[in-house]
Amino acid sequence: MSKSQQIVRRSELLNRRTIDRKTAEEVGRVDRLWLDPHSQRTIGFTCKSGLLGNKKRWFAWAQVDTVGENIFVTINPELPQLDQPEQAVCPIGLEVLTDSGNKAGTVVDYLFDVRTGTVLYYLFKSSGWRGVLDGIYLLPMAAISTIGSKRAIVSEAAVSEPQQYAEGLHKKVGLVAEFLHEDFDRTLKNVAGVKRGAQSLAEKFQDKALEVRDVAQEKVAELKRQRHESAPPEPDPEPPDSDLS
Repeated sequence: MSKSQQIVRRSELLNRRTIDRKTAEEVGRVDRLWLDPHSQRTIGFTCKSGLLGNKKRWFAWAQVDTVGENIFVTINPELPQLDQPEQAVCPIGLEVLTDSGNKAGTVVDYLFDVRTGTVLYYLFKSSGWRGVLDGIYLLPMAAISTIGSKRAIVSEAAVSEPQQYAEGLHKKVGLVAEFLHEDFDRTLKNVAGVKRGAQSLAEKFQDKALEVRDVAQEKVAELKRQRHESAPPEPDPEPPDSDLS
């Protein structure tokens, strides 16, 4: 296998294409990885093939040559296919219990070095124990005292304030809600600003209309005065007829 250290998450390898190094032929896709619970190492994986993926084949981790976008394995056609060891376990779904008897969560994945197969951290989903919210948290190997086929017993101190590996759904939803709330507030402020601007513009138009009306009325009054001043004087009225009798 390549000598450079590669730390990967187990789930990243699922369904990855598996290629025979010598023939370059595809032999299937990764279906499930298996650990030795005593050494805490990946000891092999099950490869699925066939139309519905119903054909399964075991590959020991020692057969893995390279892990990249494809997984290259070394197959010796002169040797029979290997069988899965009895001690091989898949830790996904293990119940995580503290050494005080409390349930802390469930194993959902793990990080390991593909060069050696050594597990570095388990990833567990909290059950809300002691105020730890939903999310994915790191479970160091040193914190595990016992691991079996259904559950793992860990140090309570190690999981009382665990390091979060990925944000929980509640936090993402909260961020989205906060964004929508802020966006709504900005929208309201923008609408209010537009209303204020429209109101201000309307007031300006109204003031301008009143100003134009006042000027027009002054002009009309002035024209009336000018026409009155330029009109010829009216003749004096004739005196009434006197009685000559």
